[in-house]
Amino acid sequence: MFVDLSLTTITKLATWMQLTAGIYAIQAPGVPMTVDRAARYATAATVHGTRAGIDPYELVGIARNESDFIEDIKGPDGKDCGLTQTRITISKYSCKQLRRSYWLAFQEAAREMKEYGDACRGHADFDRCRLNRYNSGVHYARRGFHGAYWLRVQCFAAAARAGVDVGQGCRQVTGRGDIARAIRRGVSRKRDLFAANSVQEPSS
Repeated sequence: MFVDLSLTTITKLATWMQLTAGIYAIQAPGVPMTVDRAARYATAATVHGTRAGIDPYELVGIARNESDFIEDIKGPDGKDCGLTQTRITISKYSCKQLRRSYWLAFQEAAREMKEYGDACRGHADFDRCRLNRYNSGVHYARRGFHGAYWLRVQCFAAAARAGVDVGQGCRQVTGRGDIARAIRRGVSRKRDLFAANSVQEPSS
């Protein structure tokens, strides 16, 4: 039977596959990522990112930076929970719910980033403003380790877009030039993705 796929559908599928590959590529050292799990994260990031007008790669960068893709993680004070370390004091969901659902984690991260984007509109440091608010609130850090939070997120997002394994290299960035260097030093994981996918696919 002939299936007529529209150009829009094909484009969306290709974009989703690229995001899946990117998530697989930036898996954290010591935290193995399966293709299936990367695909589920890609779906959640795409759906919630699209609804909120947020780049799905940015949501993925937040998740990688916040939790290394460990779903049930909890912050030191017990109030930052789940894959995207959502602060339960500004969420309607409980820590238990957020730690059990990557879907809710991406949903809440997208909601927060939309709110911060709206609040930072017109700021000269727009990206730093909205991303650092995710990490340190309204009175966001502008210097030091916490001040560079936005650069770490953008680094992981860029690595995912490039399909490059940067290890923990993004955690050391302090400027935009560092991001480019981390990507150049990274290792492409596209072949690894295809190999892993062929192993996981059931034989016909």
